[in-house]
Amino acid sequence: MTLEHQAGTTLADFQAAPAADIAWAAPATMVYAAAGTRRAAALAGIASESEAYASWSRRQMMAACRLIFAHGVKHLFTILATPGQFQEVGRYRDRLLEWIAWGAAGPEAMDDYREVGWRVRLIGGHEIDRLAAPATRLRALPAPEGAPTLWLWVIPDEEAPWRWQQQAMQAPVRTRSDAIDALYGEPVPPAGLFLGFGKPAVADYLLPPLLGGTVHCYWTQRPGYSLTQDELRKILFDFACVRPTWRRDKSGRAEAALTDRALWEREAILGLGRRAGPFWYPLLPANAAAPGGGEGAP
Repeated sequence: MTLEHQAGTTLADFQAAPAADIAWAAPATMVYAAAGTRRAAALAGIASESEAYASWSRRQMMAACRLIFAHGVKHLFTILATPGQFQEVGRYRDRLLEWIAWGAAGPEAMDDYREVGWRVRLIGGHEIDRLAAPATRLRALPAPEGAPTLWLWVIPDEEAPWRWQQQAMQAPVRTRSDAIDALYGEPVPPAGLFLGFGKPAVADYLLPPLLGGTVHCYWTQRPGYSLTQDELRKILFDFACVRPTWRRDKSGRAEAALTDRALWEREAILGLGRRAGPFWYPLLPANAAAPGGGEGAP
């Protein structure tokens, strides 16, 4: 029996249910802006400039995407490279396009896509010679009707998404739906959920153009594609069962805050952090131990 969305649904019920029974909680479109893959590799004992890094990272990405699709998401956007990565120097930057081409559309990746039956699109490849052929191969992949779509993004510079919109809309468009069709080549629902890593910040190029709206945001502090089922289900439960608080009749709603006065009068700023070596890390609640320091250490 399918677990229905109801006021009595608990996180424990949600965590224990089969994935198919809680697919109602997933947004049709999700952005998974995983980052820190080199950091994750280093923590796993893998040199971040090695061939082993590229192979390991690809497997991590596939596992995370499988998990998300299994829980009901139909369109998943994940970013393979951002403008900052194209501005780096060193071996990583020199190998970046080669690793993207292989990781996104190499023989191993193509075999994986055929096995799981996904549709895959590489956005940005048309502007980068090294990625044009991989993008074409991915678009030609056969997939069953209604198959989920993995949208892989390569963003060479901050102006790229605006160029893509301008190029796609040479013909007049009347509605947002028409504009989405022109840009993506098909209808894509607006994104409902964004899962990022690190600092709670959103650059405009991290959200797919035209697919914004009400996007609920979450940030993990575990680097790379390290998403677990427990973490994903906590996010989906919060997204579908905890955050929906709007109601048409707001009579007495403001006064209900009196019941939880201490919550609303407490000093609490989401997003404050501290340095952890060359990285940022969020300040933790006063009763939680902070890595590398005392409780809630700044």
